[in-house]
Amino acid sequence: MTPENRALLETFLQQDGRTGNPGSALDAFDVYLGELLRWNEFINLTAIANEPDIVVKHFLDSLLPLRFIRDDDFILDIGSGAGFPGLPIKIVLSPVRLVMLDARLKKINFLNAVIGLLKLRGATALHQRAEARDFQELMGKSFDVVISRASFPLDRLAALALPYMKESGKLIAMKSHKEEATDNLPGLRQRDEFVTHLPDGSFRRVLVFGRA
Repeated sequence: MTPENRALLETFLQQDGRTGNPGSALDAFDVYLGELLRWNEFINLTAIANEPDIVVKHFLDSLLPLRFIRDDDFILDIGSGAGFPGLPIKIVLSPVRLVMLDARLKKINFLNAVIGLLKLRGATALHQRAEARDFQELMGKSFDVVISRASFPLDRLAALALPYMKESGKLIAMKSHKEEATDNLPGLRQRDEFVTHLPDGSFRRVLVFGRA
């Protein structure tokens, strides 16, 4: 990772203030970046394939919800893809427990390889669809946080997330659109919102919902 991109991540970690070992986290992001670029040459993990954009549009973007996540949260990342936002959150906030779901086996293989390289305890990636009834029955109402940066419409994401949320749990939806209706989501009520821009100027909206 270039010194400029490392400094960009370091500035964010200093502002967040909860990273136990910022240097170790930055080293982990360096490994993650290298593996992402290497694997992406052979399988389609992400259309964003250059270091500066990966650092901003994937790593920094994935860390925006940290303000809504506690150290002891059990997190379900639906449609994690190449690990976003789950893996960056786990790298920075190591005590959280994390389950990442994706329907594409090649991406799950990548995620488990990175988890192994980084020796991330309490993180796992599963080749699984969130709508699968057997998985819902197994893990229903287990998670403090259900999160997704995938391009599901909010009503679709709400239907996927609700079965997995604890009674006190929350859904965190990451959006890049300024306008998307947040009312009339069966079983959910909006609790919070954070709006910002990434260093490249991209608009980001983080929405937080609890059970109605």
